[in-house]
Amino acid sequence: MEFLIVMIVASAALAGGVTYAVTRRDLQGGAKVAVPFACALLVGVACTFVPHLPLFAFLGTVVVHLLVRRLLTAKLALAASGVVLLGGCSFSVLLMMVALETM
Repeated sequence: MEFLIVMIVASAALAGGVTYAVTRRDLQGGAKVAVPFACALLVGVACTFVPHLPLFAFLGTVVVHLLVRRLLTAKLALAASGVVLLGGCSFSVLLMMVALETM
């Protein structure tokens, strides 16, 4: 049980820290704290239901963000990253639901 709690907290902390490191140049004011917090919260909540998949979705989102930021503006990259992260976490939870139903 303790391992699961540590894993959820570590996944959320990693997501928040990496998000802050990647987006700190693009954001100003309260958004500098709000975006990493929201990302950490989303990954942490999704990790409650699915242990490892939301972290992989987050890492894929970081790659998408870095690629899109090179091609488009920072605001569009942040919007695209938010959509990809939400979709990836939702997909991982749905995937686990289907896997548990077919057991």
